[in-house]
Amino acid sequence: MTEAGTARAVRAAGAAARKHDEMVAAREAQYVRTRGPQPDTWGAIASRFRADPKRELDPFLEKLASFLGPADVLVDVGGGAGRNCLPMASHCREVVNVEPSPGMLAEFRASADDAGITNARSMQSGWMESKRVEGDVLLAAHVTYFVPQIEPFIDKLENSCRRRIIIDVLTVPPPNQSTAFFGLVYGEELAPVPGPEELLAVFGEMSITPEVIEIGAATARRPLPETREEAIKNELGIGWVRPDDIDRAHRLFNEHFDELFLETSTGFARRDAVGVRELMITWEPSALGPNSS
Repeated sequence: MTEAGTARAVRAAGAAARKHDEMVAAREAQYVRTRGPQPDTWGAIASRFRADPKRELDPFLEKLASFLGPADVLVDVGGGAGRNCLPMASHCREVVNVEPSPGMLAEFRASADDAGITNARSMQSGWMESKRVEGDVLLAAHVTYFVPQIEPFIDKLENSCRRRIIIDVLTVPPPNQSTAFFGLVYGEELAPVPGPEELLAVFGEMSITPEVIEIGAATARRPLPETREEAIKNELGIGWVRPDDIDRAHRLFNEHFDELFLETSTGFARRDAVGVRELMITWEPSALGPNSS
């Protein structure tokens, strides 16, 4: 590690990092209080995050593929069911999914097997607990919203990467798009997760100057619901509503449907999701990578 990297590793987190971490902690505390602790939060809804690895590449995946070469290893940090990394398996030597959720990894392996992908492997681990993971390109898509200590997370990305780091975020993070729904059900304001503004402030404190690439409208990972009932069930299926509250929430969402949803040409969208943009935040770790002296 360079002198700058060492200094960064030992100094106290700056104000922006503290704000980021406090937002994550507040959202997690609220979730546990209203929903209850979950042994595998993401595993319970893992099938929602699976997508056909052989599908046509969307604008985000096209840009991701442009950073890969045939000899590269792509590490997907918190890669879930593999909806981003598995389509890249044909563009590089190997994809590695570092993912803590057993349920997500089950979907990842099933998706890879069904598609006949043989150059994809997984590691059941959180990123900070993982060992001996290195790649030419590191991806963290929709992950930083939930990272409890952002500076060490970014440091480890840099120290594990040979060439390029990519973080994918939305201008309104997905959890924050449920603000109006949450208020109806629990009678309190949703604690927001940090978004790109908070993340970029952390980069400024860390003397990292990434390129911010606007991909365009948020990539549709799933078709929008076509009916009112499907739209309500889709929101209820995200997992933040306590099971005992499902019936009450369903009634409230139906009563306030037009306040919560907007009918578009392709289906019903959450109003807070309309106009959201997808951002690719990327930089080269240069001397901080695993081959640095």
